[in-house]
Order: sequence, then structure tokens, then C-alpha cells
Amino acid sequence: MQTTRRAFTIGAAATTGLLPARLAFAQAEQWPQRDIHVICGFPAGSGADIVVRFFAEQLRQHARQPMIVENRPGASSSIALQAVARAKPDGYTLLIGPGNSLANNAYLLKNLPYDAIKDFAPVTTLIKLPFVLCTRADETSDVKAFIEKMKAKGRKSTYGYSSNLPLACGELFKERTGILAESVSYKTTADIIADLNNGLVDFFFGDMTAVVGQGRQNRIKLLAVSTVDRSSLMPDVPTLIESGIAGFDLQAWFGAWYPANTPQPIINQVAQWLNQILASEAGKTFLSTMATADAFPGTPASLDSYLRAEIPRWADIFRMSKIEPQ
Repeated sequence: MQTTRRAFTIGAAATTGLLPARLAFAQAEQWPQRDIHVICGFPAGSGADIVVRFFAEQLRQHARQPMIVENRPGASSSIALQAVARAKPDGYTLLIGPGNSLANNAYLLKNLPYDAIKDFAPVTTLIKLPFVLCTRADETSDVKAFIEKMKAKGRKSTYGYSSNLPLACGELFKERTGILAESVSYKTTADIIADLNNGLVDFFFGDMTAVVGQGRQNRIKLLAVSTVDRSSLMPDVPTLIESGIAGFDLQAWFGAWYPANTPQPIINQVAQWLNQILASEAGKTFLSTMATADAFPGTPASLDSYLRAEIPRWADIFRMSKIEPQ
């Protein structure tokens, strides 16, 4: 049968359209064959770095290839995020880090060199941890009574913060309770705790990793958590919502991302491995001891949905907190 020029053109075009997909699947079938670089937006030895290195080491055992952690700190993780966004989408450059950076940086930094949605391929959520309302060890354990005490102090009440997220927590706490506490900036959480115990500030919000050890040693009181549900690692600490503060739901969380256009089979494989790590005994031990965080398993689709919901929610919180982009 004679093939017309038009039929040949249409057939060739259809075949050409299939080539990228075929190449992607062929690439995925051969992956991994060499080192995988895991990008961390925080310095070596930091809490985030410890989390990234744990997952990198566990992934090494699944991928059976070296996992090289690259620390690229600075600009609220934007240096690391830009590096991943510009990396070749071949499955050999993976980002593991706080999802808050992707959700929040558009409101903290001007002229971002990447798009939080378009430039990244979601893999899965990993861990979550609440912010904790912390007071002096001898303070009341009744959240409502503590709020009334702060109201009585008026503008003489104070709270400390060492970064934008605890500041946002503090301002949301003020807005939802009607207290008038003045914010005091510190370099580190340790500096806040020192002044808290010296009576120079009344409270602060700290991420669970930074404060749970202090609470267990009775150096500070962990009064309430900022999430809808209690943490499995601190089941006796109530939520702020339980304590009568409606709609108070803020948390720090980690996820994993590839550059946009990374082959989906590679993304799915890494998501499966990461969820297996979370469910493993090694994962459970790490979360309950080193990370002091709750598992937050997911899928590429659930991470995409979660991040899309977080971005506008934090916009309102930062606007209310009067945090200006730098």
C-alpha cells in the first residue's frame, strides 16, 4: 500500500512526540548508575543537616550508589533551592529540606530566582514537628491561666524569637488571644532560654527539636503545641486548639524534591524508598531520638497539594506579622 506524504508526516510527528517519554523511561530503567547528590540548604552539623544526612545514608542502602550531601546554606535555603531548580533533571540531584522554605521564601525574600511550584518535582513529605509554646519551668501548666496572666501584664509582657517562623507564631498567638506582648529578637534559642529563666522574657515559640530536651530536663515548661494534633513524642502536651485558641495550626515540616521534569518513574522509586525508611526501625528510632519529629509519609501528589495549600496560608500569617521581604 502506498503511503501518502501527509500520512507519513502525521506518523512521524506522532513518533517524535513519543520520543521524550520513551527516553525518560529508558533513563529511569538505567538509574541509578553513579553518585546521587543530595542538596542541603543548611550548614553541616545543623539540625536540618542531621536530618538530611540520615535520609541520604538510608537511601544509599536502597540505591546502592554513593549519596553525596552538599551543604549550600544561606538566604533562607534559596541558594540550595536555586541549585536544584537549575540542575539537570536526571535523578542525580535531590533536595531534602524544610518545606517551609519553599512555602515561605516568596514572602521573605525579594526577586526569587526560582518558582516554588514550576521549578520542582515533588517526591514526598518526610517529617513534621510542631512549634512549642515555652515558658519558665515554674510557670502554670494551664494555658488559659497563662494567657490571662499575660493580658494582665499588658505591654510589659514579652516573648523572644530567633527567626521568622517563631516570630510569626508569636504574632499569631497575640492576634488570637488578645495579649499585647512585645517581641524581642535573639540570635539563638539558647539565648532566649537563658533570659526566660532570668525573668527577662515571658515566653517563646521553639521548634520541637530545639526545646524537647530542655523540657525533659525541667529547664523550661512545654505548655502547648502549635499543631492540630498532639505530637506522638509529647503526648501529654496539649494543642493550642485544645486550649481554646481556634484555628492555630502551624508546623515545621520536611520534604524531598527533584528538579522539574525529572522522569516520574525515578520520582516514584525514591518516594517509595523514603516511605520505607520512615516505616523502618531505623527511621522510628531516628525520629524519636535525634530528630524528635513525627513521621509525615506521603506521595508526589500529596506533597504537591500540601505545598500549594501552604503557600497562600503563610502569606496571610506573614502579612499579619508585618514581616517584610528582604
